[in-house]
Amino acid sequence: MDSKFAILILMIMSNCTALNGQQKISVLYDAQTGLEPETTFKTTEALITRISDRVRDRHAREKGAYNHYLNWYWQQRTVEIEIVDRVATGGTDITINISSLTPLNKPDFRCFFRGINTVAEYHHNVAVKEISANQYSTTISYNNIKQRGLKIGDLMEFEFSPFLVKPTNGRSNYYGTAILYVIGSGIVPWQGTGDKLDSKPLPDLALLAGRTTLPYQYSDEPQHRFMQMMTNIAPLSGQSFMLGRRLHHTDFETGAHSEQPNPPDPQQAGKLGPDFVARSCIACHVNNGRALPPAINEPMHQSVVKVGANAQGHAHPQLGSTLQSQSTSDVAESTMVLSRYERIRGEYEDGMPFELRRPIYAFKGTSAKYYSVRLTPPLVGLGLLEAIKESSITSMADPQDANGDGISGRLQTVPDPESNRILLGRFGYKGGQAAVRHQIGAAFNTDMGVTTNLFPALDGTSEPQPPEITDAQLAHLTRYISTLGVNARRDIDHPIALRGENLFASAGCTKCHHARFTTSPFHPLAELRSRTIRPYTDLLLHDMGAALADNLDERQATGAEWRTAPLWGIGLTTGISGGEAYLHDGRARTLAEAILWHGGEGEQSMQAFRTMPLVDRNALLMFIKSL
Repeated sequence: MDSKFAILILMIMSNCTALNGQQKISVLYDAQTGLEPETTFKTTEALITRISDRVRDRHAREKGAYNHYLNWYWQQRTVEIEIVDRVATGGTDITINISSLTPLNKPDFRCFFRGINTVAEYHHNVAVKEISANQYSTTISYNNIKQRGLKIGDLMEFEFSPFLVKPTNGRSNYYGTAILYVIGSGIVPWQGTGDKLDSKPLPDLALLAGRTTLPYQYSDEPQHRFMQMMTNIAPLSGQSFMLGRRLHHTDFETGAHSEQPNPPDPQQAGKLGPDFVARSCIACHVNNGRALPPAINEPMHQSVVKVGANAQGHAHPQLGSTLQSQSTSDVAESTMVLSRYERIRGEYEDGMPFELRRPIYAFKGTSAKYYSVRLTPPLVGLGLLEAIKESSITSMADPQDANGDGISGRLQTVPDPESNRILLGRFGYKGGQAAVRHQIGAAFNTDMGVTTNLFPALDGTSEPQPPEITDAQLAHLTRYISTLGVNARRDIDHPIALRGENLFASAGCTKCHHARFTTSPFHPLAELRSRTIRPYTDLLLHDMGAALADNLDERQATGAEWRTAPLWGIGLTTGISGGEAYLHDGRARTLAEAILWHGGEGEQSMQAFRTMPLVDRNALLMFIKSL
């Protein structure tokens, strides 16, 4: 064989992974993927850490003043921080370098938390030195807490306050993120301990997203928990995150920002529709969490209603693939309402009764016999799910249940909208998209009637239109969604929650809600590469039984098959969403109800839960709520 031809064949094979032992699917990222610079690396002289940070209203331990976003957050209000740790290589000091987008006025760097007189008090406070335009630096050589020089393993909490000289808009004085740096190791997620909430590293058990996991939050802003930059976010991501967030909060008809008094973005006005589900991303993904069902006889404006001409999912002749219940004209193509709930009664093995509810829907206008209702899911952790290696997922697929455990997870496959390669479906309730970028582009199209280069023809049409969202704007929004931080696991020392974790495993829940993955070393974003994560999903399709089935297939997924939902962050639902609603259509009002709806491949685990004593059921639920 010609050597060049042989090399070509090997390259093609290396870019594919086996699908059920027969077909091949292409991988999203491989050794040929261009990689952004690492956030942490070691030289002969120092351990280097480079991250981005954003401005804050007040300090991490102040109530109601830390996690929210201030006006003009996307303009001049991110900084890049470089930590040059020479102690890690035998030296005696650490240099902190800061780059800003605008001139700063004696910006304050503080480190080694004290917290005696105020919750924002540090032992070491200094105005960093300006070394060139928008570049600042300071060097630390003394541990004020230990009253000695720096040593490997020392905990150095720090905070940088960027005081803007003359911002184009908005206020000038801000504070920064409270960051815990372990000398010789790097930045770690932290928890507050003792009366002062002194920072200590969170143990590995709490790190659902590795070192990108968010620290515990102490500002009492529950609705903002899913809106934060991940820990160790890369310098290239910080400002892009902010620009993406602005798009996420923009009304594409008026250009208005959802958080007032932020100004509108006139460049985005007039792009909505003509038919749409919602005016903005945030209108459905409230606080970036899961949506709640509407009241009885109210329209489904925070749901995607997939429709089809037949059970195989072919496009409906009038409605296309998605019901768009609103229009920029006076008449929408159709509307679906939640008309009532069917009540289903049952009881646990110990005789305690329970009641489930099945939603019943009605169309107003053009109706579809074949449809699937799906409430908007939470957005955190999607970039890390995208970074899981295909081989890690395909290795768990067992479509014929060869091992006889009753679980036969299957792969969803989808075409790449850019190259038409076959990719592994990861996102959406039935794995309908393979990449975060594709998921966003599809949502722009079907949910808001906005075109991109990915999906230029609006739903129900075949004629391409000019892109209304540029590739650069799509890239900003993709980076924003991809780098939203996952919150740390809670109750990690609680004996009941720990017992619940064992019960969760013994009931067979981990056969689908797989706990642990390591992400690919080839993802282009540095903060997503080679991370040990605990999302509690296998990203596979599972038959969940007739009770949860709809009547509409989606590619490989039958009406009864659903992709395993990740569980990270699920215990924060009430604070973020303002209530509880689980499963694809929000029918479950509690986590217990969600488990009791499991049938098909989930039947054995459901029955294990149903027949547990009350004390065990509560322990299992406490574990899930700790995620």
